[in-house]
Amino acid sequence: MALFLNTNKLNYWIPKLISEAQSELILIVPYIKVSQKIFAALQQTDEKGVDITLIYRENKLSESEKSKLTSFQNLSLLHHPNIHCKCYYNGDLLILGSMNLYEYSEKNNREMGVLLHQKRMEDLGEAFNGWESDSKTIFDDAIIEIKEIINGAQIEKLSDKGKAKNFKIEIIKTDEELEIERCERFNRYFLNKKFKAIEETENNWVSKCENYFDKVDVLIENNRISVRFNLPENELKGLYHKWMLSYQEFEFPAIKYYWNYHTSNLFVYRDYQSCNWDHLGIGKEYHQKLITGINNIISKYRILTGK
Repeated sequence: MALFLNTNKLNYWIPKLISEAQSELILIVPYIKVSQKIFAALQQTDEKGVDITLIYRENKLSESEKSKLTSFQNLSLLHHPNIHCKCYYNGDLLILGSMNLYEYSEKNNREMGVLLHQKRMEDLGEAFNGWESDSKTIFDDAIIEIKEIINGAQIEKLSDKGKAKNFKIEIIKTDEELEIERCERFNRYFLNKKFKAIEETENNWVSKCENYFDKVDVLIENNRISVRFNLPENELKGLYHKWMLSYQEFEFPAIKYYWNYHTSNLFVYRDYQSCNWDHLGIGKEYHQKLITGINNIISKYRILTGK
């Protein structure tokens, strides 16, 4: 649920959004003359190592303001000839409104805006208990516009982080782009088992390997693996019946699995009780455990079907 912001609330939430950025921050404002409060928030964020991208309107930034902003080590400064929007985004909180980063606006203008949040609003404190996260579609649409503005802008100063990442900004990657990157990582470790990014259902992207084994597809989602047996229904019923005779949720090391009905996918999850998955990172050991878990499922399938 969006939160309406008047001038006072904008003066509270804009510096809060800036200072609470964890990895990246995007600010799109045509006019800039930062107050001490905003400067302090930017300074705090810069000192945390957050990668800041600031886009302003071409020819609308004084040399003194530009000097202050370019003093931040982790700030990339760009200009655009046509922007008039005001957008503040840290990967979680998004503010759209009328207020520039302008001290006069903070003190004198009547401003309006909205705060959007990708998590439950109650995460921000008791005042927001019961408030639900805002529509993913809104964030997706906003990200498309942000990307177009950045593409149309000119770089004045690129931070060291920006140079190192070839100006890649993680918080404006689409689900499709993120899934393609995951597929590339899976394909490095799964070798001949090749995954591709597919939109399994609307706005739900997964990494899918068709024919991981003959007549078996594997789909990797954020927190689980789906195994799909592509068999005629009578064969599926027979397989399911045999499987249930020896079914054990924790049958294999490091994973647990569920198969609720013969026509549904078999779902594999990481078992945190028998394996400290959080300490594995996302390198070779992590992927080898995924591969072993999937292969154990495939082995049981082969034994029960004689394939």
